[in-house]
Amino acid sequence: MKLLYKIQKSLYVSLLMLFVASGLQASNGGASSIDFTSEAFELAKQRATDEGKLFFVDFYANWCTPCKWMESTTFKDKEVVSTLNTNYVSIKVDIDTKEGFSIKEKYQISVLPTLLIFNSEGELVERVQETLSRSKLMNLLTFHIQKDTKVVQNHYFNQSPNKSANIQAPKEDKYKEYRSTNSNKSTYRIQVGDYNNYEAALRKVTEIREEFLEEIIVLNDYRDGAVWYRVLMGNFGSESEATSFQTILKRDFQIDSIVY
Repeated sequence: MKLLYKIQKSLYVSLLMLFVASGLQASNGGASSIDFTSEAFELAKQRATDEGKLFFVDFYANWCTPCKWMESTTFKDKEVVSTLNTNYVSIKVDIDTKEGFSIKEKYQISVLPTLLIFNSEGELVERVQETLSRSKLMNLLTFHIQKDTKVVQNHYFNQSPNKSANIQAPKEDKYKEYRSTNSNKSTYRIQVGDYNNYEAALRKVTEIREEFLEEIIVLNDYRDGAVWYRVLMGNFGSESEATSFQTILKRDFQIDSIVY
């Protein structure tokens, strides 16, 4: 009888330990790792469209030190993990493999790490050639989750940086018609620059960050056969809030802008 009791107790303890271990493993996996799919690139991209999700692509190589830094920091952040797993189909592309090299050539990847985001229609809407911190990546991911950005057609393929920059100040509201047809927008931003050169846009971003704490993003746009880069500030819940901030920019800092 005692022997049977000992066997039952031992079995109970073993099952309990197995259950706890399994639970911890599932919890850790779900909370700390991005569900990077092992599917082929085009299949994963199509699945994202079928599921109404965005498509996130991380180009990397085993010898890429910044890639490893993002892997051990940014991609381990719980909020980043949750955001990607909930709203995106994600894939990692090793450019040193046969398939990876082919995809690298197709999208003209020349810098690592490079991140691409496709909207739910399968259209390329963002390219980032930068090592991103947790906060920068979260800003990018949440921006594209918003409903209005999922239909923006931005077909940006990498171009070599050009030292000369044709800069246009936002003297007129080019997006008035866009805003009037998207009156249910939940987020408004202030456009403070419009450039046909990525380096010029980044210089503008650096300049603004020295003066302001507001969120700043660069939105790629394809217009009239050329790539343009819109520098946007803020994250306002209403058009009136954005307009008030626009007034401050003009009055106190002599910065021309438009509400986007």
